[in-house]
Amino acid sequence: MVITEDHCFYPDHFVYFDPARSGLNHESIWIQDRLHCWFIQPKKTRSKPVSVVHLHGNAENMTSHIIGATFLLDMGYHLFTFDYSGYGQSRGKPTLAGIQQDAMAVFQHILERPQKFGSSVFGFGQSMGAYALARILPEIPALKGAILEAGLFSFYNLFSQAYPHIKCTIPNDGYSALDTLPSSSVPKLFIHGTHDLVVPHAHSEKMFGVAAQPKEIMILQGVGHIEAFASTQSASYTERIESFVEKNAEKNDQRP
Repeated sequence: MVITEDHCFYPDHFVYFDPARSGLNHESIWIQDRLHCWFIQPKKTRSKPVSVVHLHGNAENMTSHIIGATFLLDMGYHLFTFDYSGYGQSRGKPTLAGIQQDAMAVFQHILERPQKFGSSVFGFGQSMGAYALARILPEIPALKGAILEAGLFSFYNLFSQAYPHIKCTIPNDGYSALDTLPSSSVPKLFIHGTHDLVVPHAHSEKMFGVAAQPKEIMILQGVGHIEAFASTQSASYTERIESFVEKNAEKNDQRP
């Protein structure tokens, strides 16, 4: 057996969640005629709109992962989510280079349209989404902040550590988030559970260690992979995220 780049991705096309059935006003958007996105409105909007872009993990598609990010709507934030190439309705095939290009296309689309999405835009990446966000962070300095939950810094490192006796051909050089995080001054919040059996929390600790300031880290004892929202620590988890967003949205609004 050989571990290849294809083993990084497990997309499907099933619709797990429909915002309309939950009474959520949303718009279906296509970027570059290939990336399918949702722009979901909160039921109560804040006086100064904040948009959070959700970058999901490597299995299923945005319609399943978005369920764990809807708490942002309860906070009054607008929520933008999208599927990488080959996920859900998006066209193409996922690759490590491609998911970064997809994410860049989404952020460029949003940041170029402040009249629609507002001037306070944050990124919220989970697992593979945190990896993709960390990789492109130096290229989106206008971002108000980046929340990186249960992220990995390298697929090659993750698989090589988990399966040391199996040959791994996943691209390595030029594909580590440890290379990009030192070059971004965007405020960063790393979140990881100590009981994560998918991505060891050491990945977030290493990313935090090399990342440029400003940066914060929240290590959640006993929490599994992307399970903070459904854990006994959900209140402190959501409060920390809201505090991070409010602090950085206000700080950046005061810049000349």
